[in-house]
Amino acid sequence: MEVFRSQISDIIVKDMMEGVIAVNCEGVISYVNNATEKILGKKRDQLEGKPVVTAFFDSEINDEFNQTIMDAIYDSEGAVHEKLVPYFSNGNVVQLHMIASVLRDGGKKVGIIVVVGDVTELVELKLRAAEQTKKLLDSVVRTLSQAIDERSSYTANHTRNMVQIAEEFLDWLDKTDNPWKFGDSRRRSFLMSVWLHDVGKLAVPLEIMDKESKLGAQMKTIEERFVKISLLDEIAAYRGEITAEEKEVRKKERDIALDEIRRINRAEFVPDEKLELLKKIIGEKYRDESGEEKPILTDEEIENLSIRKGTLNDRERAIIQSHAVVTGRILDQIQFPDEYCHVPIWASEHHELLSGRGYPYHLSGDQIPKEVRLLTILDIFEALTAKDRPYKRPMPVEKAFSILESMVKAGDLDGEILGFFKESKAWEKVTLD
Repeated sequence: MEVFRSQISDIIVKDMMEGVIAVNCEGVISYVNNATEKILGKKRDQLEGKPVVTAFFDSEINDEFNQTIMDAIYDSEGAVHEKLVPYFSNGNVVQLHMIASVLRDGGKKVGIIVVVGDVTELVELKLRAAEQTKKLLDSVVRTLSQAIDERSSYTANHTRNMVQIAEEFLDWLDKTDNPWKFGDSRRRSFLMSVWLHDVGKLAVPLEIMDKESKLGAQMKTIEERFVKISLLDEIAAYRGEITAEEKEVRKKERDIALDEIRRINRAEFVPDEKLELLKKIIGEKYRDESGEEKPILTDEEIENLSIRKGTLNDRERAIIQSHAVVTGRILDQIQFPDEYCHVPIWASEHHELLSGRGYPYHLSGDQIPKEVRLLTILDIFEALTAKDRPYKRPMPVEKAFSILESMVKAGDLDGEILGFFKESKAWEKVTLD
């Protein structure tokens, strides 16, 4: 023991800022310096000569502190044990940085030296800085998301609605102790993925994203063309090239055709009989002011009027779908903190389906994380029930679930998650815009 204490005297400065504790191989404290008393809130006579487990046994909070010392005592390899641990001192919990190292005499292990430093203030500063960084990141993300949605007046509330529903659903998972529930870190990461899932739409032309009908701006062009044709017939009748009766018959036929074009343009779905009627209109010609014969509808106008469902043709749909890839590319450029490392993946995969029929990567089954499966359901549900889409009426919740359940039967969506979501009634607890 004298050798032990002699070595202690050689390597320890009693007035150093850090606390120093010497413990022998039996786990008994043989020496503490002045700083130890201040940091640990115990007098020297309360520590020296006492076993570690009884000296610091006054709080379960100190278990990790005690265990680190004991691990060092019984470590046959003589490794350095370094940890950040909580410690109960004078009614407060402080954060200690502790290092436990082996002390040897002629190669023989005679005990350990434990150096402790009170880093509570530093830890609190780091936590405050981390919290400020988190708040900054959250505000930037929300502002960016708002800018994306408000770029289009027709989807201004989409992301915000999804986030509100997601928060309520995650709360429900916690309250019911559901096996699908998220931890705090994963919850934050998931909600950020929701906020950013459509960031790729920044690259989608507004005339496609806001296309409220099959023809879009082309409808005005067609109406102006029909007016022009009527004026040309007026001139032809004035010149005696056609009779007044022929002029009226032509006008009546064009008025009927234009009314039908308007109806098809606004239709959510175009049945076969409407397409057959469209074929008759497509075959009509007229002569322009130079006498050149031209079709009454251009190829592009015909392509758009032939869209069976929705307002987008194949080319426009491909451009819209590209937003998922662009989302991934944009988010991959952001240096997210480790906590949010999954955000680029989850956000960019929200159109993937379990069947492999989704996009952009055609993932399937277990390749799709549960977070993405949930995000996909939220996205489809909000899109179906949204009140602000120009190309369709909002769908009742019951019908929306009927569609979602049919997608489960088709192997596209996760039926278990959809069942939990339906049971939660999360959408009823928020005010959707």
